[in-house]
Amino acid sequence: MKLTPQNLQFIDNYLKNSEVIYYDIRMEMLDHVATAVEQKMEAENLDFYDAFKSYMVVNKKEILKGNKEEGLHFKEPLKKFGLFVIQPFQLFLAFITYLTVYFFTQYFGINDFTKYIYITLIITYLIFGLIHFLLTRKKKFYYIDKNFSIIFLLYQIANPLHRIANEGFTSYVIFNTILLFVFFAFLRFYYLEMKSFRQKNQFLFQ
Repeated sequence: MKLTPQNLQFIDNYLKNSEVIYYDIRMEMLDHVATAVEQKMEAENLDFYDAFKSYMVVNKKEILKGNKEEGLHFKEPLKKFGLFVIQPFQLFLAFITYLTVYFFTQYFGINDFTKYIYITLIITYLIFGLIHFLLTRKKKFYYIDKNFSIIFLLYQIANPLHRIANEGFTSYVIFNTILLFVFFAFLRFYYLEMKSFRQKNQFLFQ
């Protein structure tokens, strides 16, 4: 028996009231609960509310173990992004980024224009974050939002280093390759995460 959009919204509101604040985590739980409730409705010939209540009485505590809290909890998101970065395509992207920076620097040299790469990246990153915030209507996405914060923090740590890196050819190439690669890798990570999320939860975007 297929759940209606109203049933799905009911489950979503229930999880929201249970302080599951991250949208992607909540949708994973919703999918799990909806499937279990559908099976219970068919197996025991129950209506939605009776099946939902019966299921949650037994399973709520276990389901909510998958919830993620706000705060400085970066280990799991960082691990996910780290595993993404070492995939073959990302390693190829890193190599292409290195070659681009290397030949660009050889051709143009290190001048006033190239020294602005760092600040340009920071501004672009902040604009991208604002666009994400507006497009998702202030919803919080656990893995994306946490990695936004991590990468922005890394860029802040890199701030005092970029002037030193600009003093030599090798240090300039390595430093800016890392900056650009992390940025491009995160853009791809973001795109694939959002694409996967939308495909799994199409009913929310109709």
